[in-house]
Amino acid sequence: LKMRFEDFRLLSIFFSTMLINQIYTLIAPFYPLVAEKRGIAHWVVGLIFTVMPLAGCLVASQIGKNLSYLGRRNTYTGGMLLGGISLAIFAFIPESSNTIFILMSIISRILGGIGMVSVYITGLAIISSDYGDKRERNISILEVFAGLGLMVGPTFGTICYALVGFTGIFLFSSTLVFIFTPCLWYTLSEAKEFQEVKVNTACWKLLKNKNILLDVLVGLYSSTTYNYFDPSLGPYMISLGFTEQDVGYVFIISTLAYTVGSFGLVFLLTRVKKFYLMIWSVVMIVLGEIVIGPIGGFMDKVPFWIPVLGVCLACLGASIGFVTPLPSMLDEADMLPHKDMDMNPDALSALFTMETTMGEIIGPMMAGILVQFIGFELSSTSIAIIGAILITFYGTMRRTKNLLISSEEDLEHPLLI
Repeated sequence: LKMRFEDFRLLSIFFSTMLINQIYTLIAPFYPLVAEKRGIAHWVVGLIFTVMPLAGCLVASQIGKNLSYLGRRNTYTGGMLLGGISLAIFAFIPESSNTIFILMSIISRILGGIGMVSVYITGLAIISSDYGDKRERNISILEVFAGLGLMVGPTFGTICYALVGFTGIFLFSSTLVFIFTPCLWYTLSEAKEFQEVKVNTACWKLLKNKNILLDVLVGLYSSTTYNYFDPSLGPYMISLGFTEQDVGYVFIISTLAYTVGSFGLVFLLTRVKKFYLMIWSVVMIVLGEIVIGPIGGFMDKVPFWIPVLGVCLACLGASIGFVTPLPSMLDEADMLPHKDMDMNPDALSALFTMETTMGEIIGPMMAGILVQFIGFELSSTSIAIIGAILITFYGTMRRTKNLLISSEEDLEHPLLI
């Protein structure tokens, strides 16, 4: 019975992760159209979309730092409630003035961003500490559900918008979240909390550990390159003569490639050294950027398989480089003497989430700035060069053996070596 309850709790974490990730992409198909009809500028719509990962990035460090005091169950269910409130706000603004519409949209996305990282950080911390022997597998499955949430969001949003309209879709979605949250509270009743040690450590201080820093850089590079395609790939393909339908197919393929990569890690993480997975993730991204950028630029007529191959390589690599850093950092913490109870999973989960949200901000910004000044092909070449440099640093500087304690202070904060 206990094992069944633990499995049910794990399924609840997976499902809630999928649910909270839908908030990020749910409005993508119709919100820009609604805003355009109201005469709202494109840059304002871009700001509304950007503010969600930005808010998450800004609070992730504090959530990880204070998770032991807030409580995992409180933080997780609180994050879900914020996500529900974020959706509910949208339901009551369609008839308001443009000023109120924009202001409430920004507030909604801020609350959604805070809720999303609260759920993400806490879920990863619970899996890392409560399911230690199967954490690699469960983290990979978590990412599969996160990818499904991102993939289902636009489809669900398009269908519901056609059936029940702007207000209806947000009332339905927020009600679903509010109904599920009490069930989640119950399933998390046995989630491991701090019993003996409570350490208040800012997660960014963990970057003093060179191995942790290199893992974070690979994760940040993977998240950035994955989000780089969103605003830049479509216009580039149209300029090459492809149709909007072709662009849609490529983006569907990119999401499938990312999901397949995350699912494959369920098996690879326990069979292949994480050091090699990280190396190969960046290699695949670099190859994908070269195929889709400079190689395509040398062709008079670019065949459809070129962007498909480039996107598949890059997104497969991004999925590996996105998921693997947290298990790798947790292994680093396990190798060190004097485990600091659950502080390592809490702080490292926050660091992992920060790297992800930063990539969601940096990727589109890089696409906008680089493509504007040097074009898509040279931008992709630049990203590939950065990846090659990162591989060199990671391969030569990443330590794979245990570290020695250098002072008594290191015993208190073993990751800060």
